[in-house]
Parts: sequence; structure tokens; C-alpha cells
Amino acid sequence: MGFLRSLRNFLADRSHEQPPEDSVRRFRDAWGLDPEAGELIEPTDAAPAAPAPSAPGPDARGASEYDRTQWRRKLHHIFEAGPATNPEWPALLREARALNLDDAWVADGMREEFTMLIRSHIADRRLTEDERANLDAVRRRIGWTEAEAAAIVESVVAEARRFFGGDVVVES
Repeated sequence: MGFLRSLRNFLADRSHEQPPEDSVRRFRDAWGLDPEAGELIEPTDAAPAAPAPSAPGPDARGASEYDRTQWRRKLHHIFEAGPATNPEWPALLREARALNLDDAWVADGMREEFTMLIRSHIADRRLTEDERANLDAVRRRIGWTEAEAAAIVESVVAEARRFFGGDVVVES
């Protein structure tokens, strides 16, 4: 009950409500505020100028590393959930444009996630018709041609055959 008693005493104590006039005056002087209206006044010798607003850095038009990482995480999440029908897909593409992400960088990320999707489908050494239909729907969602997607699928299947030391069944 000590905490609640302390909280009650703090809330009942009115000494903390009004700051001392000296601290209010120093605050107004530091920010160049008019004591009457609370608005900015022209700085004088007695009152220092208000700090200038910070200007954007030279790379303000490009996405930061944090933005890129977060965007890739969202892309990965969408691919895990199924990009063919995910309603977050258009918002992800809008965000890429808003962040001014490089088209080649975005395409590389999509290619990597598509490759991982294929690998997850052939982990059991089979690529079923349903999985192929899913890959085709994802391909259309991304906007790739059949040849572009087929090249990636063939590459991953060949890699899986080398890795497993045997055949990977691709159903037609």
C-alpha cells in the first residue's frame, strides 16, 4: 500500500502544480517567448535566440538503413503469409515508392523472397500442381513474365537436385 499512499499524497499535494516564476522566466527567455501571449518575440540582447529548426541531411531523399530493413521485414512477412492474395501487397509497393527505394533493390528483395518461397515448396522434393499455381499467382502479383519466374524456378530446382543428391519431382 506504500505506493498507493505515495501516489495519493502526490496527487493531493498542490506544491508541484505551479513552477517558480524564476524557472518560467528562464524558460521564456531561452525560447524567446512573449510573457503575455506565449508567442515568439524578436530576440534581444537579454533573450537568446530560439534554436533554428534542424535542416534535413544530404541524404534525406533516400531511405535510411532502418527504413530498408523494416521494408524487407514487411516483404518477408507478406511472402510468408502468401503474397498472391495478401491485401497488404499494394500498401507495401506504395511504401517502397514513398521511401524512394531503388527499383533494382526492391526487385532483388522480391527475387530473394520468391526464391525462398520456391525452396519452401520443394523442401519435400516435390513441386505439386497447387504449389506451381501458387508460384504463378505470385509471379503475376509481382508483375514478372513467365520466362523470368521459370528461370528462377529452374535454377532453384537444379540447386535442390544437387543438394538432395537426387531428383526433385515437378508435377505438370
